[in-house]
Amino acid sequence: MTANETLVNPRRPTKVPWRIGLLMDWAYATQPLLDYADAIVLAFEQAREQGVIDRDIELITRKVYGGPNASALDVRQAFRELACEQRVHCIIGPTLPDDLMACEDEINQAKVPVISFGGTLELASPYLFQLPNGTYCDEIRMIVRHARKQGYRRVALIRDASMMGNEYAQTFNQAMRETGLEVTGTYTIDPAPDQVSVDMAVANAQRSGADALLVISVCMHRQFVCALESTGWDPGKLMVCNFVAATTGFDGPEWFEGWTGIDQFDAANPTFAAMVQAFERRFARTAAHTYQAIGFDIGRTLAVALSNMTPSTPEGLKQALERVRMLPAAAGGAGTLISFSKSGRRGYQGNYLVTRTVERGVNRAVSGLLDYLQ
Repeated sequence: MTANETLVNPRRPTKVPWRIGLLMDWAYATQPLLDYADAIVLAFEQAREQGVIDRDIELITRKVYGGPNASALDVRQAFRELACEQRVHCIIGPTLPDDLMACEDEINQAKVPVISFGGTLELASPYLFQLPNGTYCDEIRMIVRHARKQGYRRVALIRDASMMGNEYAQTFNQAMRETGLEVTGTYTIDPAPDQVSVDMAVANAQRSGADALLVISVCMHRQFVCALESTGWDPGKLMVCNFVAATTGFDGPEWFEGWTGIDQFDAANPTFAAMVQAFERRFARTAAHTYQAIGFDIGRTLAVALSNMTPSTPEGLKQALERVRMLPAAAGGAGTLISFSKSGRRGYQGNYLVTRTVERGVNRAVSGLLDYLQ
């Protein structure tokens, strides 16, 4: 036998790829979400090349549009198929709060671990692990404290009539009390509003006497830009993680000039910077945004857990995910870590949120979460 020859054990002749489900429940045809899926693949490939895992990973993908604009029932059906028919060890997704809540019984009954970047705190399950694209109550506190730092004193809120909008609004009033700022009004719009509805909400916010406007909506952001231009009102312009729409491939930065919001990537994070370079080499295109970072983090987290999984079952993977600790994250600012435990199901730890703004067409970082602790 030569040094380069592989010895085949006839008692265990093959290694079967791990099967992982990927359930994409929104924006799956946009470039940022295509980057997200490719970043998961990149993390799996790197783990294989580096010897972290000893076999390939097969992604079984399902793409459906979920709530609030489409039907969470379609997401539930796709989840059932992955969990019950495809023999997967884990499912990545769903992500929207409507869809996570719709799949709550399925998650607990299937006993298949789920990794989601959904930011809601409303769902807790021993099988749900979150690497959240924001956390609603943290984002609100960050942006309200930013408003106070900028000298604003009276804030009007325009938010979606949705589960996500409701969860944000619950924390908004509390965060405003904590910082001593005044709520001048809260105005609710449909998640897919017509321009007349947006114009009316903005006009009402202006009449409330606010010196800053906080927008929490998944609608096209240009609708708010047009509404502000029509009124001539120029308040402080604030957002939470809906600021991710400034990413090229969504609305794009040109519609966010002068706005400040919460995002989750920072070029100063060395893990993020290395991932961006590796992504460009692998896929021959440049991308540098939050969903790419989160996809890479999900892939690396799964790879580490798969390498420690015993037995090779969904329950074994759940227990291995609980042992993932101190994994450097691509998302967030420098020093952000990923850690789970038997009682801890939200993986991002530390400086995982970043305040960003668009200034002269450039989307730049302003501060990290840790800068708003006082």
